[in-house]
Amino acid sequence: MRSASKLRKVSRIGLSAFCAAFTAGLVAGASIAVAAPAKKSAHFNLDREHVPGQLIVKFKRGTESQKSAMGTLAQYGAFSAIPFSRTGAMKVTFPLIGASKESATDLEAVAKQIAARPDVAYVEANTIIRMDAKFPNDPEFNQLYGMHNDGSTGGKAGADINAPEAWEVSTGSKNVLVGVIDTGIDYTHPDIAPNYWTNPGETGLDAEGRDKRTNGIDDDGNGFIDDFHGWDFVNNDNDPMDDNSHGTHCAGTIGGKGNDGVGVVGVNWDVSLVGIKFLSGGGSGTLEDAVKAIEYGTKLGVTLTSNSWGGGGFSETMAAAISEAEQKSILFVAAAGNSSDDNDVDPHYPSSYQNDNVIAVAATDHNDGMAYFSCFGANSVDIGAPGVDILSSIPDNHGYTKYSGTSMATPHVAGAAALVKAAFPDLGASQIKARLLNGADQIDSLQGKTTTGGRLNLENALEVDSIAPGVVAGIRAKATTRDSVTFSFNLSGDDGDNGLAKSYEVRVSQTPIVTPADWASASKAAARITVDAGTREGTVQINGLTLNSSGYLAIRAMDNVGNVSAVSASVPYAVKQVQVVARNTASSLDDVTFDGTWGLEDAPTADDPDNKVFSDSPGADYRENANTSLTLPVWTITNLDSSLVVRMRYNLENRYDNGYIEISTDGRDWSRIDSVTGMSEWTTKQYDLSSVLGDNKSFQVRFRLSSDSSISRDGWFIDDVMVVSAVD
Repeated sequence: MRSASKLRKVSRIGLSAFCAAFTAGLVAGASIAVAAPAKKSAHFNLDREHVPGQLIVKFKRGTESQKSAMGTLAQYGAFSAIPFSRTGAMKVTFPLIGASKESATDLEAVAKQIAARPDVAYVEANTIIRMDAKFPNDPEFNQLYGMHNDGSTGGKAGADINAPEAWEVSTGSKNVLVGVIDTGIDYTHPDIAPNYWTNPGETGLDAEGRDKRTNGIDDDGNGFIDDFHGWDFVNNDNDPMDDNSHGTHCAGTIGGKGNDGVGVVGVNWDVSLVGIKFLSGGGSGTLEDAVKAIEYGTKLGVTLTSNSWGGGGFSETMAAAISEAEQKSILFVAAAGNSSDDNDVDPHYPSSYQNDNVIAVAATDHNDGMAYFSCFGANSVDIGAPGVDILSSIPDNHGYTKYSGTSMATPHVAGAAALVKAAFPDLGASQIKARLLNGADQIDSLQGKTTTGGRLNLENALEVDSIAPGVVAGIRAKATTRDSVTFSFNLSGDDGDNGLAKSYEVRVSQTPIVTPADWASASKAAARITVDAGTREGTVQINGLTLNSSGYLAIRAMDNVGNVSAVSASVPYAVKQVQVVARNTASSLDDVTFDGTWGLEDAPTADDPDNKVFSDSPGADYRENANTSLTLPVWTITNLDSSLVVRMRYNLENRYDNGYIEISTDGRDWSRIDSVTGMSEWTTKQYDLSSVLGDNKSFQVRFRLSSDSSISRDGWFIDDVMVVSAVD
């Protein structure tokens, strides 16, 4: 069964062209509400907003010609009757009836008389139809293309988050707390002040009759004295006033007070904004203060934090703080970065932390193009949102200005998360995230650039739908390699068997995945999923499996608001079996040739506290203008159906410094089989040798680092290199 919201959406699409012509000034492509066909009801829809003195009348087929119908209606005082071209109904005007509110009952009386005729099919009021959207009266709203884009800013109409349509469902709630971790907030700004949070534990009078805001006591026991307005970790005091403008600008997009006749409007007309300042007026801060800011938001129990900042690389301490927020079901919405980089290759923190509560946001423009400056990542950036020339509040004389950046895109998504929470208070972080990501509008510029390929759609995120997708069926094996398996499956419906599900998740386990508890304990697979709506068939390829591994997989479908199907049947899998025929590790050297600064470095892990690895620059960053290499001994294999397997980690300047993996069959000419740049965690890669070696069965492997003259980083680490061959 389809929800009421979905049925309304279908009706709007069907009549959009008619209403665009019918309603003066109607924005092209805007959605409208459509009444159900009228019947001979008691009020004929006259209790709804309608055109005074007009009725729609339909005579039964074959009973009246247009001319005779006019004669019939004239006896009831009709002045004119204009037929519709296709339906057979006609608009009938009664100029002396229904011209005022007091005489509206006269029109109803006439409607009853006409409807009582045996030759009349139905009578209904000529009701007023308006856009199914709620527009605020804030004077600068027409400049907020991110909320509602009618093309007047020079962009593409509809390249927006559908905010007015979503505001028909909810405009927010003061019960939702949003921590804005930034440069602070100008909480006196007229668009911010009505929605600024005041700590209830630090307001009112204490037992001594003193104002809790200034009594110098930690009244709520959270470790911060008089934090009635939030906290400033730069100056370690209770006044998170913005001395930059960045934080106030972000706060205005999240929750500038709506429909108050002042300035702009945020995604939420009503919300509670918490100023958590860790960036100074110059726009910088320390890791220590950033972590404290995240922990403070967690202590307060905010719904989410908005984080339009980045830098500093991976931090175990910050990862732990974000994990604590995740355990408390607090979302962490973060900017993807403004360096145009691929975050899959060169991670941008904090948006690149892999916690499930993180939402990484790219920036789009008023044409739905990805902003030229925006970072991206098919596996590391989740969603896009408007982030170019965004108008919002600033502290300077309580004014407004336009800024660009993923910093401006992030508060659109943070605000959307808060609005979803206001509309559906019982939802947790994972459910809110699912609504935002699965409801995104697919746009060309983000295909292959984000995990969703989409730009935020606020209306979709607020859709009312409680029906779960159908169970995924027909899972069957298609292909197997040494580190991957591929299966096909039948696509699931959106609501049971109706429609198509929005997305799918695959999990793997060493034991069958049968119950919800089995699913919860299984591991999320690194799967590439493609779907073909025409054939209703999907394909899932699970990559990065360990050598000779096997197990079980299962699939669940999800719709655009996060409803998930029951667990599919559990299906066994196994990669293509191989045997190790050659191997060289840093712990067992065998005729390895070090050139330049290559050598051994201690790299203890929890699994191997005495572990050593090959490093291009042991104990130091690699040099500028480097060209150094590690060459392994000659290996000879008997089966050309073989692969080179390398376990490595690297931290190189993205695009400018590179690590090359090369193979030679004569020790003189080297062929490149891969290059690495940017940053990675420890990972294992496989390379097919059959296409590289030809008929040669003896070869050498070389790892060569090449750097330019600018930035040096930690470098390239290699732990294990081996050759595996298919088992006969």
